[in-house]
Amino acid sequence: MNNTINQLIIICQKMHEEGKTPSVGILRSKAPFKVSVTEAIDAIKRFNASTPRAQTKNSQHDTQPGDDSVSLATRVDALEREVETLKASLADLLRHR
Repeated sequence: MNNTINQLIIICQKMHEEGKTPSVGILRSKAPFKVSVTEAIDAIKRFNASTPRAQTKNSQHDTQPGDDSVSLATRVDALEREVETLKASLADLLRHR
């Protein structure tokens, strides 16, 4: 499974280089093999944790607390990722009932 996650992270990196934000649905459709929702979520979480872009945004937020636009954009990005993850998890739960 670790090899699968590593391959999915590589796909996430390619998507990021193309200017696209990795999502569960897109990642599952781009993978050349069958990917579960939980595997896609895990890969995206690991990608987001290791991507320099996310670390740069967080450091900007920490160093410029008075800049509401940076703070708001960072918060919206995080919330959108969280909602996407929750939707995917809910869909997976409903499918396995």
